[in-house]
Amino acid sequence: MRALTRLDQLYAIGAGTRLGYSPEEDAAHELAARWMEEAGLGVTTDEAGNLFGHRGDARIWSGSHLDTVPNGGRFDGALGVVAAIEAANRLPGTELGVVAFRAEETGPMGSRRLAELPDAFLEVHVEQGPALERLGEPLGIVTGVAAQARGEVTFEGRAAHAGTTPIEERADALVDAAKFVLHVRECAREGAFATVGALEVEPGATNVVPGRVTLSVDARASTAEALETLVEAIGFEPSWRQDPVAMSGPPLEALRAVLPGAPQLVSGAGHDAMVLAAASVPTAMLFVRSLNGGASHCPDELSSPEDIALAVDALTETLARLSASAVSDKR
Repeated sequence: MRALTRLDQLYAIGAGTRLGYSPEEDAAHELAARWMEEAGLGVTTDEAGNLFGHRGDARIWSGSHLDTVPNGGRFDGALGVVAAIEAANRLPGTELGVVAFRAEETGPMGSRRLAELPDAFLEVHVEQGPALERLGEPLGIVTGVAAQARGEVTFEGRAAHAGTTPIEERADALVDAAKFVLHVRECAREGAFATVGALEVEPGATNVVPGRVTLSVDARASTAEALETLVEAIGFEPSWRQDPVAMSGPPLEALRAVLPGAPQLVSGAGHDAMVLAAASVPTAMLFVRSLNGGASHCPDELSSPEDIALAVDALTETLARLSASAVSDKR
């Protein structure tokens, strides 16, 4: 299967590490550009380095990103680009665009730096979670992307000698921070998510009681109201927020027509599709079942050849429907 071979070729670049704007991401874009040309697409880039393959007016786009987190997987982002190129191969007479965005993982996101927006956008992406695997379903339709909030919390204690300061007399900032980490976990209920992913311990020496700890908080929920409830329960002041973003319009309608029985999911992760939908571009997103318990952002990331084939078929048919509708509207 050509799509799988191409995913392996991309993974070989950097052995799963292609950070945004790195030589490895550059090499991945060069390889994708050759595939676009082989599909009969004209190839251009913009000032942000986003890669475009286009045929005709190309007001309908599909694609994703080619960068990864450090030591990432084969499918995150790359599948969406490879699937879009494959769909373009299958639709030789169709006006469409294929895009590989820059730096979705590490930023600054190329999808936030577009000089021109499409009339419609579709993104194929691995789910990065266990829902479809648990449901026994190969594909899912994304209805929206969850609301998010991030911030930092600092705990002040008193630095002291680790070998001479009695335990009962210590003001250990890390102990207080550890209790807060458990509190954050307990606050995540009923479909909400809360994570402490980074801690900075000062002075950071093995023989010193921590005097100061700063930690990150990442909170996510399906609605703005649920997110606000979660933030209040955790008790932190977000420095950044992202409102929930809904998929909508002809792309979503076409995808539902192609996959009438597919489960519908809210994505807890942010994506390029989220950025375009937030910019009022009619957008749809197709999830492909993640195996290995939904493992992602790691080498254990896995989707089956059969599920990938179904996703490419669904994307191709959806793009064909959208194109036919656009041609009809022009008449």
